[in-house]
Amino acid sequence: MERFVANAKLPRKLLLLLIPTLFCGMVGGAGNGGSTSAFDYRRWETSGGDKGVSHYSELDQINRTNVHQLQVAWIYNSSDVIHEAEPFWGGSTIQCNPIIVDGTMYTTTPTLRLVAVDATNGKEIWRFDPHKGAKGGGYNRGVAYWRDKEQRRLFFGVGPHLYAVDAITGKPVDTFGQNGRVLMGTGSTPEGETVSAPAAPVVYRDLVIVGEMSSTVPGNVTAYSARTGERRWVFHTIPHPGEAGYETYGDPNFYRTGAAANVWGGLSVDERLELVFFATGQPEHDFYRPFNEGAHLFANSVVAVNANTGKRVWHFQELHHELWDLDLPCPPMLVTLERNGQKVPGLVQLSKTGNTYVFNRLTGELFSQVEQRPAPPSKLFGEKAFLAQPYVISPEPFSKQFVVTEQDLTNISPEAHAQALERFKKADTGWYVPPSERGILYYGIHGGAEWAGGAFDPENGHLYINSNDIAWFVQMTSSEKVPEARHRGFIVYQNNRCVSCHGAKGEGIGGKAPLINLKEKYDRDRLLQVIRSGVGTMPGFSSLPGKDLQALADFLLDVESNAQTSERERASNFYVMTAFEKFLDREGYPATKPPWGTLNAINLKTGKVAWKIPLGEHDVLTKRGVPQTGTENFGGPIVTKGGLVFIAATQDEKFRAFDKDTGKLLWEAKLPFGGYTTPSTYEIKGKQYVVIPCGGGGKPSTKPGDAFVAFALSQ
Repeated sequence: MERFVANAKLPRKLLLLLIPTLFCGMVGGAGNGGSTSAFDYRRWETSGGDKGVSHYSELDQINRTNVHQLQVAWIYNSSDVIHEAEPFWGGSTIQCNPIIVDGTMYTTTPTLRLVAVDATNGKEIWRFDPHKGAKGGGYNRGVAYWRDKEQRRLFFGVGPHLYAVDAITGKPVDTFGQNGRVLMGTGSTPEGETVSAPAAPVVYRDLVIVGEMSSTVPGNVTAYSARTGERRWVFHTIPHPGEAGYETYGDPNFYRTGAAANVWGGLSVDERLELVFFATGQPEHDFYRPFNEGAHLFANSVVAVNANTGKRVWHFQELHHELWDLDLPCPPMLVTLERNGQKVPGLVQLSKTGNTYVFNRLTGELFSQVEQRPAPPSKLFGEKAFLAQPYVISPEPFSKQFVVTEQDLTNISPEAHAQALERFKKADTGWYVPPSERGILYYGIHGGAEWAGGAFDPENGHLYINSNDIAWFVQMTSSEKVPEARHRGFIVYQNNRCVSCHGAKGEGIGGKAPLINLKEKYDRDRLLQVIRSGVGTMPGFSSLPGKDLQALADFLLDVESNAQTSERERASNFYVMTAFEKFLDREGYPATKPPWGTLNAINLKTGKVAWKIPLGEHDVLTKRGVPQTGTENFGGPIVTKGGLVFIAATQDEKFRAFDKDTGKLLWEAKLPFGGYTTPSTYEIKGKQYVVIPCGGGGKPSTKPGDAFVAFALSQ
């Protein structure tokens, strides 16, 4: 069995920093990415607040005693919301965490225009349009800011391109790449294939580093010159021959024929230690990779690389040969841990399985208590599921963990419980049971933790995490029994993550985003354009080969295709997915007991959950006498020295502030649209603001919007 924590040789100057530690008794301090200069918390210069993505601020003008006096200071509307909710998912949304530098807020809009806004009054200063007048689509989760003595630049990914924009003028930087943009993946992906980078890039010295994403090629991590756009290094998340981890795939050609292991959650940087950290998702295909034995590095892993060279320093794999769509969803958080008064450079990684992994970020030493326990084999022909998976003993889990039990079934009404019980008895359940023809029920696809991550408080050593506890049902069926599997476009649909938004056969998920009767709504040319470019929250699939695009369009338009699947495609699709759906009752509520969404505080001194509360409310259920259930939530928290945890995220479209020590609700405000990203806080001329993007739409499927709402204390 391979080593699950692996360390490369460390430089001598870093070895001098090593401190023996144990998990017990650690307390923490938020970091600013290891910068040697004093950190200015009046700014929010980096997505996540600092290069360590701690989501912490020392600002305390807004605090426990006066937070009830918060009022709207300004609202900025970008005026480019997309209301096209059908057939593509939820219209538009905003997932960008705004940055604030020198009094200006920089963010992306629902259609991924980049804007500069006066952070004192919400007035737009300039707008950059990467689409050159076209509608635009997809999503972006942050921009990066870089400066030297003379220049100020912003970097962000849209589609297959990384853009560089002058932060003062809003004009593309013509000395960067070709007219201000570079085609990502060039030189590291096969000709004709492209990648995207929805997560915020990170800046290290004169490098801008991006985590790439694709369903057709590996999602590598690449560093570009912040000045010229020239590629400086690439880390292969699916190892090449001669690289560490190559032997963990049964197929020696997987580095060429496989895909994903994407870094879609983001990255963090320690400038002093000269390290970049990131977390990855699983390889394609999510639920069935036959005749491919092994752990599959560096998928589902926390990885540390040398920021100057991209060479691996250490890694830890959370799940081996992952078959459940349980990506590590968010960037590693960099914090300072203490043992007997001595400081240790720490790293915290949150997971969809509700686990918290704590490391020495210099060496990769694991402080969490983890056991490798036996896991069941797959019942699907050819699938070689890994026969051990990690079980975290401490810290305590912050969400329900994988297994759905009969005791978990909903109690909001007798009818809902009876329906859930009937469905439950027909499914496979159990600890890391692989996908099956009977179908499996489990927690995790939409959390525990999600892409926004958590917030860490250096004062009390608490980690704050919003979490989802919603079960999913996944079923595989022999392709011989599925008529659609004869259509090559159906195989393309299954193999390119279309199922994650539109269901196993295009039926939609929870009644949302069905792809039914498209031929009544789109002609062939328009549909091909939507698939290539994206629309609303649906990203474009410009990397699909032409024959795959044509076959996919034929399938969606219910047209017979003459395209034939290859022998390899037939072998890798011996089974196809026939169910990929939330476990819901007839009213559309989760079929497990509430709370369905929670806000949690974990004490990293003890590894114990300090408090847990439902997050969000369904008004209809409240009026029926059902206690507060929490809602599915997307977007994360921030924590401040003023004793507050701020978070939106919920389907009831509210923005809330909680006492960080007790979880008591201190303030809430109704937003114009759902706030499905992380807020930012900053100070200008002695006045503290908290701003939350309100894009609605998205996975919670509320009305889409275009607002950025800033709050401050009343005069």
